[in-house]
Amino acid sequence: MPAFVTRAETLSVVIPCHNEEAFIGPCLDALAAQTDDLHEIIVVDNNSTDRTAAVVRGYMKSNPKITLLLERTPGVAHARNAGFRAASGYVLGRIDADTRVRPGWARAVLDFLSTDGAHVGGVTGLNLPYDSPVRSLKAWWFGRQLRKGTVGGERPVTNLHGANMAIRRAAWREIEHRVSTDARIHEDLDLALCLGEAHIALAQLTEMNVDVSPRRALTPPSQFSEYIQCGIETFELHDAMTEQRRKALRLHWWWHILVFAVYRPYDPARQRYSLRYLFSPVRSRMLPVNNGASSADAAEAEAATRVS
Repeated sequence: MPAFVTRAETLSVVIPCHNEEAFIGPCLDALAAQTDDLHEIIVVDNNSTDRTAAVVRGYMKSNPKITLLLERTPGVAHARNAGFRAASGYVLGRIDADTRVRPGWARAVLDFLSTDGAHVGGVTGLNLPYDSPVRSLKAWWFGRQLRKGTVGGERPVTNLHGANMAIRRAAWREIEHRVSTDARIHEDLDLALCLGEAHIALAQLTEMNVDVSPRRALTPPSQFSEYIQCGIETFELHDAMTEQRRKALRLHWWWHILVFAVYRPYDPARQRYSLRYLFSPVRSRMLPVNNGASSADAAEAEAATRVS
């Protein structure tokens, strides 16, 4: 297992974005409340066609720690990699544009990696959905699991949640050449498997909490099967697919049918169930960055360009 320098003095947060004008503002608001514990916030715009970049530039006027990068090669892995390479903190945080970190998030990361987690290369945390009819139920479930010790508590884990994670820059440099940028691969699972193959320990922290959008729950089951297949292909890429994991992924698809049924008629704006909302167009969400660019476009640009 690699030995890390115990210092974890600075935390950079990287946020890959594609057409996130409706979400990036609240995401940056939550981070801005913790800027004393943040070295920098790097938003990586992955070919947005909406006002995402304009919203970020507006925040840059009042917060010098926010930077906007442009990554032209489409795909969340390319956007994440560009942000990680540009970041200068000892620790590299990674969240989604619809993530809202909760108070104490940054401090929890830095404190753990500087003390009890001095041997740990990456951390992930817990999340609750906002605009959700099941938020209270999930909070109750997490509380029960915390008391049982099956989640959080600095327990060792083998996966990282892309919407709520951080790794040491030294760990990233060790596995950067291994990570996949294939659009069919789950980039956060791939990253975690690369770290595991390098014998870099990961942990799940109780105090590393975020709120996340439940919008992927609105993915129709017929499309969600593609999401499951990407998980299978990620494990197969690392020769890590087992029958137990294959069964768990199948169960995930069946569970999603129930989740979709619960969320589909729920109107988050009114915070209530609605027949009118049930028959409105489905706002499907597949992969975090999916801009439909062609393979020719993907081959055009490998380098990130800093945007002023």
